[in-house]
Amino acid sequence: MNMKELLRITLIAAVILSLVAPGIGTAGNRSGTVTGQFLKLPLSARAVGMGGAQVAVANGVTSIGYNPAGMMSVQRYGFGATYTSWFADVQYSYVGVAGRLDDIGTIGASVIMLSTDEMKETTPAFPEGTGRTFRSSEYAFSLAFARQVTDQFVVGINAKVIMSNLANLAETDLGSSTFAFDIGTLYDVPILKSRIGVSLTNIGKDLEYITESYSLPTALRFGVLVDIIKEDNHSMVTTLQVTRLNDAEEQYNLGAEYMLNNMFALRGGWKFAYDQENVTGGFGMKLGTFGIDGAVDYGYNNFTYLPGTHSFTLELMF
Repeated sequence: MNMKELLRITLIAAVILSLVAPGIGTAGNRSGTVTGQFLKLPLSARAVGMGGAQVAVANGVTSIGYNPAGMMSVQRYGFGATYTSWFADVQYSYVGVAGRLDDIGTIGASVIMLSTDEMKETTPAFPEGTGRTFRSSEYAFSLAFARQVTDQFVVGINAKVIMSNLANLAETDLGSSTFAFDIGTLYDVPILKSRIGVSLTNIGKDLEYITESYSLPTALRFGVLVDIIKEDNHSMVTTLQVTRLNDAEEQYNLGAEYMLNNMFALRGGWKFAYDQENVTGGFGMKLGTFGIDGAVDYGYNNFTYLPGTHSFTLELMF
């Protein structure tokens, strides 16, 4: 990277941080004023298993939503999908595709979907129910681009349309939509056998419901992935992530992954400074034995007082 490119990237980062830093700086006193909470949920079962540390683990198509720079690992074409069975009968899903554009970079598209089961409509006049039911749903449609700036440095950007619908009742207007974007980077440090990831997500206009406006969950993440063991028949990596949200204090994620014969993975992690979440775990398997370039992963996220959640991810390369 020459000096001109470095100055350009530094200037862009400084401008973005200057725009969002005031909102992030008041994080501790903004609980309950931020909407679009589904945008905080993990998109990769691998990351779930590794303590929720995503930004430096970013890899493949599922990285679009939290660090789009990770798309550069897609050599030709890729497909990724994640399903999470959340508590309270809430369903959370992600689907994405990505393709390499020769030496230009990698382009990707994705959709995040969260929806509830049918719920009874109640009103002050009919506290036991009106006889009608409704669903709530939220979506984020994304278009992302990543580029290899140098042999060690990758940058990615993700633009998205966010749609929130509190109730699908024809005569009510309880929906809102807005536009936002993310930016992420990955930097390999071979001499230290590590990789550094940084991302800034959900920078955009507030969502408005009737007469009230609520901010998006803007987050600044910094993470490091370190190779502890790297042998032909087994390997191990650890990762640490620090997250600064605009509606909470700093959160910390610690995770590890052990890979056997470049096929079977065992993962574990811990979340610090979270209200409910703590220990995580998971496993995965690469599908090369079956002649498929891809992997399946499972992640479990434990909660103190709520039921644990289960995430499943399928990634395929073509």
